[in-house]
Amino acid sequence: MRVWLYSFALFLYRQTLRVLAKFHSKAKLWNQGQNEVWQGLEKAFIYQHKPVAWFHTASLGEFEQGRPIIEAYKKQFPSHFILVTFFSPSGYEIRKNFGGVDYVSYLPFDGAQSSARFLDLVKPQIAIFVKYEFWHFYLTGLASRQVTLLLVSAIFRPKQIFFTWYGGFYRNLLKQFNHLFVQDLASKKLLEDIGIQQVQVAGDTRFDRVYAQSKQVNAWPLLVEFLNGQRFAVLGSVWQADMERIIPLINKRTLPIKWIIVPHEIHEAELEKWKNAIQLPSVYSYGSTEEDWSTYDVLFVNEVGRLSSIYQGADFAFIGGAYGAGLHNTLEAAVFGPVMAFGDLNYLKFREACALIEEGIAQTISSTEDLEKYWLDLWYNSSQRAKIKTQSEAFIAKNRGATDAIMHVLINHQHD
Repeated sequence: MRVWLYSFALFLYRQTLRVLAKFHSKAKLWNQGQNEVWQGLEKAFIYQHKPVAWFHTASLGEFEQGRPIIEAYKKQFPSHFILVTFFSPSGYEIRKNFGGVDYVSYLPFDGAQSSARFLDLVKPQIAIFVKYEFWHFYLTGLASRQVTLLLVSAIFRPKQIFFTWYGGFYRNLLKQFNHLFVQDLASKKLLEDIGIQQVQVAGDTRFDRVYAQSKQVNAWPLLVEFLNGQRFAVLGSVWQADMERIIPLINKRTLPIKWIIVPHEIHEAELEKWKNAIQLPSVYSYGSTEEDWSTYDVLFVNEVGRLSSIYQGADFAFIGGAYGAGLHNTLEAAVFGPVMAFGDLNYLKFREACALIEEGIAQTISSTEDLEKYWLDLWYNSSQRAKIKTQSEAFIAKNRGATDAIMHVLINHQHD
């Protein structure tokens, strides 16, 4: 792909999002954010003279992946100005008021003029891209300005465009990075086979993130009252396809537990559909004025930011997304050691999910019957549940440390 073709593709993409903004809420938020981005950036940077560390995260998941590094960097270099940018509104809207950095912004859409304007305004001393997003004008602009550029927590697969005969344009973008931190040896080998040598296997910073989160959990009074000391299962980041398999199990009542349902996206009509299909007493966490939460068997968490802490104490956890676009975060459940399950369709590209299966901590599920058998067998085998919890905690422990490895190189770059 030549630069003019890349620019034309960007133009078409931008115009498509402008049209979609009339019909789609996320596209509308993104378009609005792009229209307002320069006003905010200029206000934040016009009189800003501190050294700038720029972290770019595509969306919320990448932000959480980069967060341990952001927090470690802030601790190591408290006098530096930390900028975090997002491409997706689903990340920006949730973290736009994050207090752990100096400024949070949308990333102005890539382009020769917009990237130059951004880099001339922000003047980053170091730029850290989390996991992916390879914007040509930004990356080449950083390289031409001799700004230290790092990619962290990346993972590469053979079918990606970098490794095809026609992927030279994108292979060149990888060469702009001073250092690439990857999650596994397979990624390192793929990169070395195409001539990218500045690669280090550091692991996945999400292990550091979920471990830190697990040590900062505060009790949620509503949840404590709802559970009333009973065993429970968490259905985390679930979609319609997940619930089609789980609702029949809930209604069978073969497991004497309470159920906590946390949708990946909060859509009132969809939640009402699920609630009406469930035959057990159900209640919403937000908007309800119940006096005795313990009388309910099913809690719908229709508010953002609760999921990671809810897994604490759960006996069972089902992680959603694998029947659709892709499996959601398994590690924020694994750190607490519940018996884990997820769909059997789209999980293979998630390295940590495959590892959880290999370790005997999690199992894939294709039907209601599969899930019922798996969980019932373990419900009546408390010693095996305890063993899974121990294995899960050990799995998290042995994979921690990516943040320290990355910070070692970051510190050396700053002192060069």
